Amino acid sequence: GHTYTQRLWCAWELFVVFAFAPERAEQRAIYVPMNAEMDGLGQLQRFNARDARCFDPNEEQRLRQVILAVGMQDFNRRIR
Repeated sequence: GHTYTQRLWCAWELFVVFAFAPERAEQRAIYVPMNAEMDGLGQLQRFNARDARCFDPNEEQRLRQVILAVGMQDFNRRIR
């Protein structure tokens, strides 16, 4: 939906797929817009993990610790 790029868990799942199987993921990834008004690709290209959230603040804190260990810029680059 329209909040996909604002959900940290969704971004984390994309990151993992592209980190562990980048060639395969790039070959098989297909963007399917939910509706004509949604600019999902544009949102992904502007993605910043600092703006993404989790429903559970404890999970968000744990994910952010891992993301910071990877490097925020590298994480954002892989999502974009």
